Amino acid sequence: QHVDKKWVSSSSEIIAFRKALLNPVTANQFKRFVSLKGDLLENGVLFWQEVQKYKDLCHSHCDDATVQKKITAIIDCFINSAVPPALQIDIPTEQAKKILERRKELGPYIFREAQMTIFALLFKFWAKFCKFRSNLASDKILLALERKKGKKMRKKEG
Repeated sequence: QHVDKKWVSSSSEIIAFRKALLNPVTANQFKRFVSLKGDLLENGVLFWQEVQKYKDLCHSHCDDATVQKKITAIIDCFINSAVPPALQIDIPTEQAKKILERRKELGPYIFREAQMTIFALLFKFWAKFCKFRSNLASDKILLALERKKGKKMRKKEG
């Protein structure tokens, strides 16, 4: 579909991508695939998944202390990491600051903007990933990605 001179994805593609991120096998394959495209993209997949787990936790009505621990874990891992760079995912610094300011709010939406940013960023690689894996048996996908990663590493070294 063509809207305002930008290509807009169909909702079925977006739903398929969301389902893929929720499927451990496909998500792992996709995570390996995007790790070859950029340093923080792999973390983006992990962040998206952890935020989904966090939202599930919120909706399960568990105690506030558990919810707060999950918020802290996500922030310490992806938003304000002790390992440089502090921001381990590809979101604007303003979004990261907003999350840090709201870290004591216990709602399912604290990470919403960041999760949407990451989803949109990762979605750009979805069609390429689908094309890549369409030529391979599912048990050969990770092997093929490992080979690609090896070639990329050798290029860096050589």
